[in-house]
Amino acid sequence: MSTAQYGMVIDLRSCTGCQTCVISCKTANEVPEEGFWSHVVDYYEGETYIASEVDGQWTHDSYAYYVSVSCNHCANPVCVAACPTGAMHKSEETGIVSVDQDICIGCNTCGNTCPYEIPVLQEERCVMGKCNLCAGRLDQGKDPFCVQACPTRIRKVGLISDPESEVSKLIAEHNAQPYKPENDTSPSVYYILPQ
Repeated sequence: MSTAQYGMVIDLRSCTGCQTCVISCKTANEVPEEGFWSHVVDYYEGETYIASEVDGQWTHDSYAYYVSVSCNHCANPVCVAACPTGAMHKSEETGIVSVDQDICIGCNTCGNTCPYEIPVLQEERCVMGKCNLCAGRLDQGKDPFCVQACPTRIRKVGLISDPESEVSKLIAEHNAQPYKPENDTSPSVYYILPQ
């Protein structure tokens, strides 16, 4: 188990679904072919009502929001447990889950077991690829590309294992929630939900 855990907080109250995070990740990491290491999910809640026949006013209680999904760098990553070669691994120093493409055999076991469907097969090289939270940039004190590129500045990255970090305080203050917590992987990406 990692002693440190990097993670992210994403404030969905201000996400516009622009997909800049998706494109910046693909471009900066030179993700090949048709693969993407992140994606945006659209959510629609509530019901929409037609205009009232009495006064002609529209009434509704519907809204939409967007969830940007990439690797959750889980505390209990099933992709790591399932990998037959050890290519998929979790850093003890940072808690970041990465794939060593030098020993990956492209079997897609990690992709098939990940409940978030994050690792993708890069068919040309027959290796898996996924977000590594731009670990090299973090080592240099820089933000991941998705954080840097976000036009609404809704993404924060840091040590969620440190209760005094900005991300930990945001999680506590806004009761931020992980994506699909029912998977029991203990995701390290948290979302501040609209409502």
